[in-house]
Amino acid sequence: MSSVDALPPCTDIRLTTGLRVTAVRLATVGRVEVRLSVPLGSADDGPEPTARAAVLAACVLRGTTGADGTSVDHALGMAGGNVVPLAGAGHLALRGGVLTDGLDTLLRILAGALSSAAYTDDEVAAARTVLGGQTAVARMTPGVAARALLARHAPGWTAGRPQEPPTPDDIAKVTPEQVRALHTRALVPTRARLVLVGDLDPEAATEAAREAFAEWTARGARRPEPDTAPPAPADTRTFAPGVLALHPAVQPRTAQIRLCSVRDGEPLGPAVRLAAGVLGGHPGSRLVTRLRERHGYTYAVRAWVEERPWRQPYGTGGRAEGHRLLVEVDTAPQKAAALLDALGDELARMVVQPPSAGEVAAARAHFSGSLLIAWSTQAGLADALADPALGAPAGPADLREPVDALRRTSVEAVAEAARAICSPDRFTGVVVGACDGLRPAHWSVVAPPVAPV
Repeated sequence: MSSVDALPPCTDIRLTTGLRVTAVRLATVGRVEVRLSVPLGSADDGPEPTARAAVLAACVLRGTTGADGTSVDHALGMAGGNVVPLAGAGHLALRGGVLTDGLDTLLRILAGALSSAAYTDDEVAAARTVLGGQTAVARMTPGVAARALLARHAPGWTAGRPQEPPTPDDIAKVTPEQVRALHTRALVPTRARLVLVGDLDPEAATEAAREAFAEWTARGARRPEPDTAPPAPADTRTFAPGVLALHPAVQPRTAQIRLCSVRDGEPLGPAVRLAAGVLGGHPGSRLVTRLRERHGYTYAVRAWVEERPWRQPYGTGGRAEGHRLLVEVDTAPQKAAALLDALGDELARMVVQPPSAGEVAAARAHFSGSLLIAWSTQAGLADALADPALGAPAGPADLREPVDALRRTSVEAVAEAARAICSPDRFTGVVVGACDGLRPAHWSVVAPPVAPV
């Protein structure tokens, strides 16, 4: 993307139904990557609405048929395609791809699902059973369990609303009526984005989408009812920054440490991304150098930033500002105390000894290089164009701005971002599976009431 001439051909239009379609020709292989995303409402509504979204995603392709009346799986297989429905961060995403000559078939399948998914009682019951089992197994793994506990205890994006993902019990409570109501309310073309990237003609692909989705309209859509969700139960307490919640081991031989620093009211900018990169975002970062290379406390440590998820009410089209810095690291239980002290020291050093010009240059090169490599592929470019966190880019040209912003960001701005978010006393965290006598130098430790993960 070094010059305008190097940019691939692209169209970005809004159809008369309200559906926005972006089509980009990137003919590296004879395939088209397809991403269709629709906001479902607030991303902060807690586990019960998230459970309804998960069941909707599991059912949205059930009960629909391919272009010739066959099952969706069979029709997609015959066209050389696949689609995976996912629900998360307040969105439903239909993510997949197809061989070039099967694009029309895939578009008709997606349009049929969005305009006429049945959500019968039997389909919803089957989805609940499968999702409940998958969720129970996933929450038994150390990494997933630790992240769920961090979501339970860390300060949320909004007061009093748990960020914790749904449990099997939450999923079991979802009714077919709730799923059908969510589809009617949320799955409307005026809020949706379709991205097509691959071996295609952008104009022809846009016309194919126009024909396939002509019947998908906003009939019956309505605004959601006022939020009346109950407060979080007493055993899902959140803790103020500077506190670590100590939990029993998920696996006896592994201790998981998860930390979160939240900044409300501040947009996520390139300076914060670069500060996170210096801290723990690439192989030469401070945490990797100290915790892995110098002391051997861990094999892998990671620090990254996330923008506040979609949280605005249906139809407002807004986004609230805010971001959080997260740190993940696993170690042996007997090394947890020493690792926490070293981790706290490095966070404090980000404040008193902010990133140098060389560190910022290394983080900038790693981050921008990773983006450019990802965007050179059909799947990576489709993911970027469909990512709401990037500001709904209209095409590859708009993706230059994130990389250019990294290059424009000064060392002083990165140092200021590090001082604002990296101080140890800004972090809330969980430690899973460490010894009971843990006394880290930079945090206080509490043992919360034990509740199912």
